[in-house]
Amino acid sequence: MVRDVRFAVAALALATACAGVTQKPSGAGGGAGSAAPIDARSDTGPSMDASVTEPIVRDAELPRCGNGKIDTALAEACDDGNTRAGDGCSADCRVETDFDCPTPGKPCVYLVKCGDGMLGGIEQCDPPAVGAGCSAACKLEPGYVCDAPPAVPDPSKPATCHRTVCGDGRKEGTEACDDSNTVDGDGCSGGCSFEPDCSSGACTSRCGDAVKLDPEACDDGNTKDGDGCSHDCELETGFTCTDAPASPPGQLNLHVTYRDFVSFPLGGSTRHPDFEIYAGMGITPLLVQPMLDGGRKPVMDGRCAQLGVTAACPYDQQLTGRASFDQWFRDTANVNVAIPSALLLGRLANGSFVYDSGNRGFYPIDNQGWIASGREDVAIADPVINDGRAHNFGFTTEIHYFFQYRGGESLVFSGDDDVWIFVNRRLALDLGGLHTRTERTLAVDQNAAAFGLTVGGLYEIALFHAERHSTGSNFKLTLTGFSPTSSTCSSACGDGMVAAATEECDDGNRVSGDGCSSDCRHEIIVDYPDVARTPRPSSSRALRGAPRAHRRAIVTR
Repeated sequence: MVRDVRFAVAALALATACAGVTQKPSGAGGGAGSAAPIDARSDTGPSMDASVTEPIVRDAELPRCGNGKIDTALAEACDDGNTRAGDGCSADCRVETDFDCPTPGKPCVYLVKCGDGMLGGIEQCDPPAVGAGCSAACKLEPGYVCDAPPAVPDPSKPATCHRTVCGDGRKEGTEACDDSNTVDGDGCSGGCSFEPDCSSGACTSRCGDAVKLDPEACDDGNTKDGDGCSHDCELETGFTCTDAPASPPGQLNLHVTYRDFVSFPLGGSTRHPDFEIYAGMGITPLLVQPMLDGGRKPVMDGRCAQLGVTAACPYDQQLTGRASFDQWFRDTANVNVAIPSALLLGRLANGSFVYDSGNRGFYPIDNQGWIASGREDVAIADPVINDGRAHNFGFTTEIHYFFQYRGGESLVFSGDDDVWIFVNRRLALDLGGLHTRTERTLAVDQNAAAFGLTVGGLYEIALFHAERHSTGSNFKLTLTGFSPTSSTCSSACGDGMVAAATEECDDGNRVSGDGCSSDCRHEIIVDYPDVARTPRPSSSRALRGAPRAHRRAIVTR
């Protein structure tokens, strides 16, 4: 019985509500059967006062940007019927640079025309010089820079362009930087793009370093506008950018600092106490502490600085003390000679990069340092181990580079003597002490948590090496998978939406011959000899809202 009563009440309420929606008011007084309409935006039910007969104002009738009408109350300068920025009329209905918006409710007209001999909008050159520096879309071709057009435009004369040369000290074209060399790891890469800065601890990225990190929307390795990724690493209208590991360069030319020490005194000089003194036949681990110091240098642990073979020091004393060890990787007057250089790692077929000193041996500073000043003598390399020639022994090697952790990275080192590799300032590979050629592999994934790595993060990898005893010197370094996430941008042609700054039309495909070409340019379609044909129906979508002159040009008579 209770259920029947509830059902009856609910049915009565539903009937009353439906009557209120379907019936029209018959007058201000609201007689019988003249229930007021219920506004769907209200949940308070029908009002019982006289105001129920007043007209309901719908959202479409309210002044607002995007309704296709110029609303003076909002001080609109244009209204193209949407609130999408980049099409000439901004999200707040203001006319954007290089556009004219003459007709409300219609697309705006892009005033910049490639080929008119005037530089405007996102053009990078004009007129085109295809194959010689300026593309048909008035964009710089890779490896070129073009002069500005003359003050008096001349569309008949192609842009004057020349090739850029990374490393010549002139920042041109799409180069983000040019520091007069092609060395990686010194702030400006061998390809003239910015590099992350790891000098203060955590690595920081900046726009133009080809490493996409939040809050960047993209990073294509330069700071040029008009290529899809703007100078401040924001997406540009009319382009799509995809993120993927950066295409590996043909080589890595890593910045390195060698420091020469006196191993064989000459001309009254004094041998350094850690070089050509001690010996060993295997690795002595933990000679350095597990973290780099604030200066990004290794710190001596303190062990094996006294005479005597122990479990921790199986090859007897290896170091003299902290004061002398601190000189290994720090410029110290009258103790070492710093020699800036580069270590060239060629790319293998599998994408890995490798440097291998080979049978000749690793002697990067022959005839330099103390030997050049007559204060050190050479030593002869063992002909079985290396080439049997005179070389400069007694030096250290320091390399700092960055990587974006993605998973799958690995490093292999083979050589002698001391080698310590740090990842994110943490000791990752320990081949300390005087030893023969030894190989070790670092699989980053296996220790990611211990190194404090998170996928997508940017980190420094630092290598410290010392060649402290004559006979032989060997160095082989292999890097695999150390490629950051970079952005590749291209025109969004084919998405069915006309981006006025980059497209004349867009019929939803990238097929030529249908009135809108594969690069979203209007086509003039003519059948030989005198028969004109109409573009496929799909092109009519592309013409909607296009400037009238363009519409007439597509179909010829």
